[in-house]
Amino acid sequence: MTAQPQKQVGITLQQAMGRAEKFYAAGNLARCEAVCRRILKVQSKFHSAWYQLGLVAVRVDKLAEATDFFGKAVKLSPATASYHKAFGEVCRRLGRVKLAVAAGSRAAELSPVDVEIRYNLGLALADAGDLKQAAEQYHRALAINPAYGLAANNLGTALERTGDLAGAEKAYALAVEINPRHAEAQNNLGALMSSRSDLDAARACFTASIAAKPSFVHPHYNLSTLKKYTADDPHLAALEEAAKTAEKMPADERLRLWFAVGKAREDVGRYDEAFAAYEQGNRLKRATFKYDEKKMQQSMADLVARFDAAFSRKDSGKGFDDETPVFIVGMPRSGTTLIEQIISSHSAVHGAGELKDFSDAVDDVRGKGAGIQYIDWLLAAEGDVLSRLGETYVRKLRAYDAQALRVTDKMPGNFFYAGLIHKALPKAKIIHAMRDPMDICFSNYSRLFNETMPFAYDLAELGRYYRSYKQLMEHWKKVLPEGSFLEVSYEDVVGDLEGQSRRLVDYCGLPWESACLDFHKNERPVKTASVAQVRQPIYKSSVERWEHFKNHLAPLQQSINGEI
Repeated sequence: MTAQPQKQVGITLQQAMGRAEKFYAAGNLARCEAVCRRILKVQSKFHSAWYQLGLVAVRVDKLAEATDFFGKAVKLSPATASYHKAFGEVCRRLGRVKLAVAAGSRAAELSPVDVEIRYNLGLALADAGDLKQAAEQYHRALAINPAYGLAANNLGTALERTGDLAGAEKAYALAVEINPRHAEAQNNLGALMSSRSDLDAARACFTASIAAKPSFVHPHYNLSTLKKYTADDPHLAALEEAAKTAEKMPADERLRLWFAVGKAREDVGRYDEAFAAYEQGNRLKRATFKYDEKKMQQSMADLVARFDAAFSRKDSGKGFDDETPVFIVGMPRSGTTLIEQIISSHSAVHGAGELKDFSDAVDDVRGKGAGIQYIDWLLAAEGDVLSRLGETYVRKLRAYDAQALRVTDKMPGNFFYAGLIHKALPKAKIIHAMRDPMDICFSNYSRLFNETMPFAYDLAELGRYYRSYKQLMEHWKKVLPEGSFLEVSYEDVVGDLEGQSRRLVDYCGLPWESACLDFHKNERPVKTASVAQVRQPIYKSSVERWEHFKNHLAPLQQSINGEI
């Protein structure tokens, strides 16, 4: 019997491959896989069978297997763009971003006008942190297909993360124009509208996002932060209905829902039920990370023990002589945003928001990883290190506004650096925002932060963190020269807006301007949890807010008092 010609074998395998593809299209994954494996027993180098097995593995969420299958297909047929595309996307989903970028780039070389290849490469580049190149790929995808809404939405995200808010808004708006029922784009556009004061537009976007996809929790949460609920509010009813099936949601969505439900219930005076919701949200959030509380406490204790009065006086006058910076420090939710909004309403002030620039400047001068453990380095530092640190920071600050007389930095956690700030920038202004400890801490507990706030999601941990912060600020007050920083009480600002505003402006060395009293009309971008509050005139409802929840706050009060 003569051997069957190779050509006929090839035709037979192609026909079998066609059957496998039909099984896959019909959702019969088991039959598809079986046919592919039979093909590979006959011809192990049949690359399309390996590719098809990869597709099946993706459908059943076996991504590690999929990378193996797609990888074999790539090796056997390195000029096939779809193989590189699939391999890269699965690598991206597994967090193997370097491989994903390399595969996506090769796919784009092989098929330059494939819109999905450009989009997937953009995703991989964004995951790798190369937002500029990611945006370029999204732009190219839109050039190929101007109606590709996914690319427009992700372009907005990339641009927003690089600080190009105008470009981000345009991209989100395009995604919404392409598809008004694009829930994620509506939510993203709403968040941007919120940050730049257009709260009515933000609410409209969040409402549209919810209408497009009621199960999408993010716009529910975002909308809850921008409104005051009444008992007959249909959104309150929708939140309560969602809460009935919360256990079926992924943990990340569930915790956002509980914070939204808590806010809505609190607004209508259902305080016990509101606390139950906040407690659920905090418990879920706290379970998502590790927090070394002892290390944090030790870091603050080390500063108190080692940064003494003598060291405070050492090298006096060796800092950078510049009056530009205005630091606003304190606990989160202590009124830092309100204070910055008042000061930045002055024509000579640029409000830069919460910046990581001072800790970055420490890293630039000392080396990476200094963080709040800077005391060892500082004690050993010699020469012009203080002036270099101050100059490095001011250079970063000037990038936000080269002309303003003052630039504010309201990173609350800069209280760790208050002593170092004074040494490096002796003419900088430091404003310590203060507030009733129970109100501060409960305000933290009732908020879901975008930033990492590991101390904020457990009442006892929160109270102990507050106690350590307070001890450190009392220490700075003792060891730094008198007048090194200004203490401003949130309750005093609420009770005497003009008097405290004049005090703040005078401390910054500026002439008084009445615009500072109209801080709520200041349209600069605000990205903190206080965005809705600083867009309205001064109000007193947040004073003694914690009293509504006092029956649930014993662990907080005890930890603040040092009892636990």
